[in-house]
Amino acid sequence: MNLDTHTDHPEVGGTKPNLNVKPCLPKEYRDKSLLWTVLFIAYAVCGYIVPAAAIYWVAAQSHWPLPAQAMSVILLGLLSQQGLHLLGWIGHEGFHCNLHDNRRFSAILGIIFSSMVGTFMEIGAAISHWNHHRFANQEGDPDIPLFSRYRQLWQRMLFARMAANRQYLRNAIRLALGRPVAYATRLPFQDSEVQFFACLNLTLSAVWGGIYAWIIYRAPIPGLLAIGVPHAFGILYTGLRSYLEHAGTGTGLFQNSRTRVSPFFSVLYFFNNYHLEHHLYPYVPCYRLPQVHRYLSELGYYAAASSFVERGVRHNYAYATGRFQYPTIARSTYLDSAS
Repeated sequence: MNLDTHTDHPEVGGTKPNLNVKPCLPKEYRDKSLLWTVLFIAYAVCGYIVPAAAIYWVAAQSHWPLPAQAMSVILLGLLSQQGLHLLGWIGHEGFHCNLHDNRRFSAILGIIFSSMVGTFMEIGAAISHWNHHRFANQEGDPDIPLFSRYRQLWQRMLFARMAANRQYLRNAIRLALGRPVAYATRLPFQDSEVQFFACLNLTLSAVWGGIYAWIIYRAPIPGLLAIGVPHAFGILYTGLRSYLEHAGTGTGLFQNSRTRVSPFFSVLYFFNNYHLEHHLYPYVPCYRLPQVHRYLSELGYYAAASSFVERGVRHNYAYATGRFQYPTIARSTYLDSAS
């Protein structure tokens, strides 16, 4: 299924935009850039490894006072977890076929780099995510039963990411074994290709798990801090992301997700903060989403739809709290049948 079909042209002459269809985008907005892909991958890999290596050095070789070491590990761990977060986004972009014109190579790139994130299986997330796009905030959206159960900030930080990763691991194992998963929408690949991707994802995740275990074995305390602290912070922070994107939103093309346009979030997420635009046009690479935002703004779509567009920084995190709930409907049939 092509999730990026366009059925309307922009309204002109002051006519109110038709909010039931997406306007056609200029063709160049969909173009993939090898340079931008390399920059994205380098940004994520360095964002993870460089602060993690610094944590290792602080724990293994620095002679700083213990409080200074502890504060350094915390700050570096926060930086490193965002690199891990972006490695997961590389997997996300890979299965939206946005890393390369060859969609299979795009998916493989996504698996290679997202496998560096411990316990995260991109192939399992991808099949769920495609259905999230098709049924966003409606019956059939697998994210509703997954995330709506956690209603408070502390629950979301502690449990949401771990619950999602468990589901994605189950999906990956079933796909690797050639067994069906209970989703209405399939990935845009042949069954044999999906099975290969799943096997590759499981294999590479095991390889990275072995590398991490070897590092910890060679130097238990520095290794555990360098690997464990970024992953622990990553679980806490990425557990909130779905709520920042969807808590308090509605249904419909211009209402089912939230965009955060602050340059701070653009740096933090490498432009993946333009989530409403991503839902509208999943085949637009993340680095072109700001162009899409400007285009739709100029055409008046956001104003006409009262879309969820946040321009600041601090207030955005309010959506992670219990004041805003993930969209809920009658319990989706997905997790009942797939768990």
